[in-house]
Amino acid sequence: MKEFKRFFLYLISLTTITTYLSVLYALDLNDFISIEVTITGVSQYADFDNVSSEDGSRIDDTIRGATSIDIGANFHPTENDEFQVTYSFAEGEAINGIEAFTLAPFADDLEEDLSDINGSGRYNLLEAWYKHVFPFSDNNFLAITLGIIGSTGFIDDNEYANDEISQFMNDVFVNNTLANLPDYDSGSAVELYVGSWSLKGVVMNSENDSDNHYNYYAIQIGRHITNTLGDGNYRIYGYRTDKEFLDASDTKNERLSGIGISIDQQLNDTVGVFARAATQSDDAAIDHDEMISFGLNIMGTNWNRPNDSIGIGMGYLNGAKNSGIKDTVAAEAYYQYLLTDNIDMSIDAQWIKDSIEDDDNPEGLLLGLRVNLSI
Repeated sequence: MKEFKRFFLYLISLTTITTYLSVLYALDLNDFISIEVTITGVSQYADFDNVSSEDGSRIDDTIRGATSIDIGANFHPTENDEFQVTYSFAEGEAINGIEAFTLAPFADDLEEDLSDINGSGRYNLLEAWYKHVFPFSDNNFLAITLGIIGSTGFIDDNEYANDEISQFMNDVFVNNTLANLPDYDSGSAVELYVGSWSLKGVVMNSENDSDNHYNYYAIQIGRHITNTLGDGNYRIYGYRTDKEFLDASDTKNERLSGIGISIDQQLNDTVGVFARAATQSDDAAIDHDEMISFGLNIMGTNWNRPNDSIGIGMGYLNGAKNSGIKDTVAAEAYYQYLLTDNIDMSIDAQWIKDSIEDDDNPEGLLLGLRVNLSI
């Protein structure tokens, strides 16, 4: 009960501080330079079953928070050229710091993620890239991006489930967790748009938890359609590493490969649906070899809040053969409320359960508040 009371006190403090920050003014920059700043505060309360701390003691309930600041600077000297640098600073780990589940309850880059990023010795710098666009005609173009990039900006995108800052918080609803999509590593990306079709590809060099460097390749074919229901996007992609990825025993190298789909479709002016599915070879060091997630997005038009939204998602992941995991299930619902043009607040609820072979099955009900200030 004490933890629950602390949770609501933290929510009140967080909302008050973020509302006060809204008086900040963005810098007036010229036509070639733009700067975006997002301040995010998160508080999560967790009611656990079968979850233990590092010393082996049981954790029944707890409250954890995190704050992050993302700063992006973009220089676009021409219509077809742009340079982007993105920094992030964070304090706290929220419920992620307990490492209770195979899925992260908050998919944002938090304090530990920003330290020695991917074993590179780099801190806080997430992206630094150059992009050039070769236009063919209206909305038909080829774009090439080089530098420190994120593959999630190109592969497995989704209109309703792709942004941990403003949509779902659990990482299974942000991206396909099977694909091990690398972010903030050196690489290149190619995007080709022709009519309603798109073709995207990334090549990156990354590092796994055992300090093995490997090359990562992914390609995605997508189509945007407009029908009587509304707009929809349908994508299929494949990914593969070289043989420098590790096998399930972490003792020798093994290739990781798999395929996935990502779909979003309007049903009418207020309701949209999304779905993901993926499968991959389970010889590599992975937790799951199959996944499916799906859900709804509902805009607040019917209650005169057209800029508000509700998200509801369900996810199932099948454990890989050598992972010791039978399966993982997750459910999440959130309500995003727009306070001002610069501030939004989301109330979030999650349920997560891992079924573990010959062990306890960690389970948790999580309540959260997320507040964003964008300037």
